[in-house]
Amino acid sequence: MWIEWSHITKKYNANNDRNQAGEQKSTIGLLDFSATVRAGVTVILGPEGAGKSTLLRLTAATMLPDDGRITFGSKEGDRFIWSRGSVVASDSTSLSDWRDKIAYLPSVPALRYDETVEETLLYFAQVRRVASPKKVAAECIAKWGLAGWRKTSVSKLIGPVLKRYYLSECFVKSPTILLLDEPTKGLDPIGKHILWQEITNQPKDRIILISTSNLAFAECADDLILLEKGSCRRLGRKKYLTASVKKGTVEDWYRAMQTFSDLKIQEQ
Repeated sequence: MWIEWSHITKKYNANNDRNQAGEQKSTIGLLDFSATVRAGVTVILGPEGAGKSTLLRLTAATMLPDDGRITFGSKEGDRFIWSRGSVVASDSTSLSDWRDKIAYLPSVPALRYDETVEETLLYFAQVRRVASPKKVAAECIAKWGLAGWRKTSVSKLIGPVLKRYYLSECFVKSPTILLLDEPTKGLDPIGKHILWQEITNQPKDRIILISTSNLAFAECADDLILLEKGSCRRLGRKKYLTASVKKGTVEDWYRAMQTFSDLKIQEQ
Protein backbone atom coordinates (compact mmCIF):
# COMPACT_ATOMS: atom_id res chain seq x y z
CA MET A 1 0.00 0.00 0.00
CA TRP A 2 1.08 3.55 -0.66
CA ILE A 3 -0.35 7.07 -0.74
CA GLU A 4 1.06 9.87 -2.87
CA TRP A 5 0.07 13.51 -2.45
CA SER A 6 0.95 15.54 -5.54
CA HIS A 7 0.99 19.36 -5.34
CA ILE A 8 -2.00 19.50 -2.98
CA THR A 9 -3.41 22.94 -2.26
CA LYS A 10 -6.39 23.65 -0.02
CA LYS A 11 -7.56 27.09 1.09
CA TYR A 12 -10.38 28.14 3.39
CA ASN A 13 -12.39 31.34 3.22
CA ALA A 14 -11.90 33.47 6.34
CA ASN A 15 -15.15 34.41 8.09
CA ASN A 16 -16.29 37.77 6.70
CA ASP A 17 -12.68 38.97 6.33
CA ARG A 18 -11.96 40.95 3.16
CA ASN A 19 -8.93 42.73 1.78
CA GLN A 20 -8.75 46.37 0.69
CA ALA A 21 -10.14 45.46 -2.74
CA GLY A 22 -13.20 43.91 -1.09
CA GLU A 23 -12.17 40.37 -1.96
CA GLN A 24 -12.72 37.67 0.63
CA LYS A 25 -9.52 36.64 2.39
CA SER A 26 -8.51 33.00 2.57
CA THR A 27 -6.34 30.99 4.92
CA ILE A 28 -4.05 28.24 3.71
CA GLY A 29 -4.66 24.67 4.81
CA LEU A 30 -2.07 23.14 2.46
CA LEU A 31 0.12 24.80 -0.14
CA ASP A 32 1.67 22.73 -2.95
CA PHE A 33 2.11 19.78 -0.60
CA SER A 34 3.84 16.74 -2.09
CA ALA A 35 4.93 13.55 -0.32
CA THR A 36 4.63 9.77 -0.46
CA VAL A 37 4.10 7.28 2.35
CA ARG A 38 4.03 3.50 2.35
CA ALA A 39 2.86 0.86 4.78
CA GLY A 40 3.72 1.49 8.41
CA VAL A 41 3.08 4.20 11.00
CA THR A 42 3.63 7.79 9.86
CA VAL A 43 3.26 10.55 12.44
CA ILE A 44 2.47 14.09 11.25
CA LEU A 45 3.92 16.89 13.36
CA GLY A 46 3.66 20.66 13.17
CA PRO A 47 2.27 23.69 14.98
CA GLU A 48 -1.40 24.64 15.07
CA GLY A 49 -2.48 25.77 11.61
CA ALA A 50 0.28 23.85 9.82
CA GLY A 51 -2.26 21.78 7.87
CA LYS A 52 -2.22 18.47 9.77
CA SER A 53 -6.01 18.09 10.08
CA THR A 54 -6.51 19.32 6.51
CA LEU A 55 -4.14 16.63 5.24
CA LEU A 56 -6.06 13.89 7.05
CA ARG A 57 -9.48 15.16 5.93
CA LEU A 58 -8.33 15.22 2.31
CA THR A 59 -6.79 11.76 2.61
CA ALA A 60 -10.02 10.45 4.13
CA ALA A 61 -11.80 11.74 0.99
CA THR A 62 -14.20 13.82 3.09
CA MET A 63 -13.33 16.94 1.11
CA LEU A 64 -11.67 17.76 -2.20
CA PRO A 65 -8.36 19.58 -2.71
CA ASP A 66 -8.51 22.87 -4.61
CA ASP A 67 -5.59 21.69 -6.72
CA GLY A 68 -3.41 18.60 -7.01
CA ARG A 69 -4.32 14.98 -6.48
CA ILE A 70 -4.03 12.12 -4.01
CA THR A 71 -3.21 8.68 -5.42
CA PHE A 72 -3.89 5.52 -3.45
CA GLY A 73 -2.17 2.34 -4.58
CA SER A 74 -2.31 -1.27 -3.44
CA LYS A 75 0.17 -4.12 -3.72
CA GLU A 76 -2.21 -5.78 -6.20
CA GLY A 77 -1.71 -2.84 -8.57
CA ASP A 78 -5.09 -1.16 -7.97
CA ARG A 79 -5.08 2.63 -7.97
CA PHE A 80 -7.54 5.34 -7.06
CA ILE A 81 -7.07 9.07 -7.64
CA TRP A 82 -8.81 11.65 -5.45
CA SER A 83 -8.95 15.07 -7.12
CA ARG A 84 -11.49 17.43 -8.59
CA GLY A 85 -10.94 15.96 -12.05
CA SER A 86 -11.19 12.36 -10.89
CA VAL A 87 -14.57 12.92 -9.24
CA VAL A 88 -15.98 13.98 -12.58
CA ALA A 89 -14.29 11.15 -14.47
CA SER A 90 -14.76 8.22 -12.07
CA ASP A 91 -17.84 6.37 -10.92
CA SER A 92 -19.18 6.30 -7.36
CA THR A 93 -18.34 2.60 -6.96
CA SER A 94 -14.59 3.27 -7.12
CA LEU A 95 -14.84 5.99 -4.47
CA SER A 96 -16.98 3.77 -2.27
CA ASP A 97 -14.53 0.88 -2.57
CA TRP A 98 -11.58 2.99 -1.46
CA ARG A 99 -13.47 4.74 1.32
CA ASP A 100 -14.35 1.29 2.61
CA LYS A 101 -10.64 0.65 3.16
CA ILE A 102 -10.30 3.75 5.37
CA ALA A 103 -11.10 4.38 9.03
CA TYR A 104 -10.86 8.07 9.96
CA LEU A 105 -11.15 9.64 13.41
CA PRO A 106 -11.22 13.46 13.36
CA SER A 107 -9.99 15.43 16.36
CA VAL A 108 -13.60 16.32 17.21
CA PRO A 109 -15.92 13.48 16.09
CA ALA A 110 -19.39 14.67 15.12
CA LEU A 111 -21.23 11.35 14.89
CA ARG A 112 -23.19 10.14 17.91
CA TYR A 113 -25.41 7.06 17.85
CA ASP A 114 -28.53 6.17 19.84
CA GLU A 115 -27.60 2.48 19.58
CA THR A 116 -25.52 0.87 22.30
CA VAL A 117 -21.76 0.39 22.26
CA GLU A 118 -22.25 -3.34 21.66
CA GLU A 119 -24.73 -2.82 18.82
CA THR A 120 -22.65 -0.24 16.96
CA LEU A 121 -19.36 -2.16 17.17
CA LEU A 122 -21.09 -5.33 15.98
CA TYR A 123 -22.66 -3.36 13.12
CA PHE A 124 -19.31 -1.96 11.94
CA ALA A 125 -17.67 -5.38 12.18
CA GLN A 126 -20.47 -6.86 10.06
CA VAL A 127 -20.41 -4.04 7.49
CA ARG A 128 -16.66 -4.50 7.03
CA ARG A 129 -17.21 -8.25 6.68
CA VAL A 130 -14.83 -9.01 9.53
CA ALA A 131 -14.53 -12.74 10.29
CA SER A 132 -16.52 -13.74 13.41
CA PRO A 133 -17.97 -10.22 13.94
CA LYS A 134 -19.60 -11.00 17.30
CA LYS A 135 -16.35 -12.33 18.69
CA VAL A 136 -14.34 -9.40 17.32
CA ALA A 137 -16.80 -6.84 18.71
CA ALA A 138 -16.77 -8.52 22.14
CA GLU A 139 -12.95 -8.62 22.17
CA CYS A 140 -12.82 -4.97 21.18
CA ILE A 141 -15.16 -4.01 24.03
CA ALA A 142 -13.03 -5.90 26.52
CA LYS A 143 -9.74 -4.57 25.14
CA TRP A 144 -10.81 -0.92 25.32
CA GLY A 145 -12.31 -1.24 28.80
CA LEU A 146 -15.87 -0.67 27.61
CA ALA A 147 -17.53 -3.71 29.23
CA GLY A 148 -19.27 -1.53 31.82
CA TRP A 149 -20.82 0.55 29.03
CA ARG A 150 -21.60 -2.12 26.43
CA LYS A 151 -25.38 -1.69 26.91
CA THR A 152 -25.10 2.11 27.07
CA SER A 153 -26.13 4.30 24.15
CA VAL A 154 -23.12 5.87 22.47
CA SER A 155 -24.89 9.23 22.68
CA LYS A 156 -24.66 9.03 26.48
CA LEU A 157 -20.90 8.44 26.65
CA ILE A 158 -18.71 11.33 27.73
CA GLY A 159 -15.05 12.20 28.27
CA PRO A 160 -12.31 9.56 27.98
CA VAL A 161 -14.88 6.74 27.70
CA LEU A 162 -16.34 8.33 24.56
CA LYS A 163 -12.85 8.78 23.08
CA ARG A 164 -12.04 5.14 23.80
CA TYR A 165 -15.27 4.12 22.08
CA TYR A 166 -14.43 6.09 18.91
CA LEU A 167 -10.96 4.55 18.80
CA SER A 168 -12.38 1.07 19.30
CA GLU A 169 -14.74 1.73 16.39
CA CYS A 170 -11.77 2.48 14.11
CA PHE A 171 -9.96 -0.72 15.05
CA VAL A 172 -12.99 -3.02 14.91
CA LYS A 173 -13.32 -2.01 11.24
CA SER A 174 -9.87 -3.55 10.60
CA PRO A 175 -9.01 -0.85 8.01
CA THR A 176 -6.29 -0.95 5.40
CA ILE A 177 -5.70 2.78 5.96
CA LEU A 178 -6.13 4.24 9.45
CA LEU A 179 -6.22 8.03 9.90
CA LEU A 180 -6.16 9.43 13.45
CA ASP A 181 -6.27 13.15 14.24
CA GLU A 182 -5.00 13.94 17.78
CA PRO A 183 -5.98 10.48 19.09
CA THR A 184 -4.51 11.07 22.57
CA LYS A 185 -6.39 14.34 23.12
CA GLY A 186 -8.97 13.79 25.88
CA LEU A 187 -7.80 10.21 26.35
CA ASP A 188 -7.01 8.81 29.80
CA PRO A 189 -3.70 7.03 30.60
CA ILE A 190 -5.30 3.59 30.21
CA GLY A 191 -6.63 4.56 26.82
CA LYS A 192 -3.24 5.88 25.73
CA HIS A 193 -1.61 2.60 26.73
CA ILE A 194 -4.19 0.57 24.81
CA LEU A 195 -3.85 2.83 21.77
CA TRP A 196 -0.06 2.45 21.77
CA GLN A 197 -0.38 -1.33 21.88
CA GLU A 198 -2.98 -1.39 19.10
CA ILE A 199 -0.92 0.80 16.79
CA THR A 200 2.37 -1.01 17.36
CA ASN A 201 0.72 -4.41 16.90
CA GLN A 202 -1.07 -3.62 13.64
CA PRO A 203 -0.17 -5.69 10.55
CA LYS A 204 2.85 -4.22 8.78
CA ASP A 205 1.04 -3.97 5.43
CA ARG A 206 -1.35 -1.26 6.69
CA ILE A 207 -0.92 2.50 6.42
CA ILE A 208 -1.43 4.39 9.67
CA LEU A 209 -1.32 8.20 9.61
CA ILE A 210 -1.43 10.00 12.96
CA SER A 211 -1.53 13.73 13.53
CA THR A 212 -0.44 14.48 17.08
CA SER A 213 0.96 17.17 19.33
CA ASN A 214 1.94 14.52 21.88
CA LEU A 215 5.66 14.18 21.22
CA ALA A 216 6.08 11.19 23.54
CA PHE A 217 3.33 9.32 21.70
CA ALA A 218 4.99 10.19 18.37
CA GLU A 219 7.70 7.65 19.26
CA CYS A 220 5.39 4.98 17.83
CA ALA A 221 6.25 6.26 14.33
CA ASP A 222 8.21 4.49 11.64
CA ASP A 223 8.27 7.73 9.60
CA LEU A 224 7.79 11.41 10.40
CA ILE A 225 6.26 14.25 8.40
CA LEU A 226 6.92 17.79 9.60
CA LEU A 227 4.44 20.35 8.30
CA GLU A 228 4.93 24.10 8.42
CA LYS A 229 2.56 26.67 6.92
CA GLY A 230 0.84 24.06 4.78
CA SER A 231 3.99 22.63 3.23
CA CYS A 232 6.15 19.59 3.88
CA ARG A 233 9.32 20.69 5.66
CA ARG A 234 10.70 17.24 6.46
CA LEU A 235 9.79 13.65 5.62
CA GLY A 236 11.82 10.59 6.50
CA ARG A 237 12.43 7.54 8.65
CA LYS A 238 12.20 8.38 12.33
CA LYS A 239 15.38 6.51 13.20
CA TYR A 240 17.42 8.57 10.72
CA LEU A 241 15.89 11.94 11.59
CA THR A 242 16.24 11.48 15.35
CA ALA A 243 19.79 10.17 14.99
CA SER A 244 20.83 13.75 14.26
CA VAL A 245 20.02 14.94 17.81
CA LYS A 246 21.76 14.14 21.08
CA LYS A 247 18.94 12.34 22.92
CA GLY A 248 17.66 10.58 19.82
CA THR A 249 13.99 11.27 20.62
CA VAL A 250 11.20 12.73 18.49
CA GLU A 251 10.76 15.53 21.03
CA ASP A 252 14.45 16.47 20.91
CA TRP A 253 14.42 16.41 17.11
CA TYR A 254 11.28 18.53 16.93
CA ARG A 255 12.71 21.08 19.36
CA ALA A 256 15.91 21.24 17.31
CA MET A 257 13.87 21.98 14.19
CA GLN A 258 12.44 25.04 15.95
CA THR A 259 15.86 26.66 15.90
CA PHE A 260 15.20 27.87 12.36
CA SER A 261 11.45 28.39 12.52
CA ASP A 262 8.55 29.62 14.64
CA LEU A 263 7.26 26.11 15.34
CA LYS A 264 5.43 25.80 18.63
CA ILE A 265 3.58 22.81 20.02
CA GLN A 266 1.55 21.96 23.09
CA GLU A 267 1.52 18.47 24.53
CA GLN A 268 -1.82 16.63 24.66
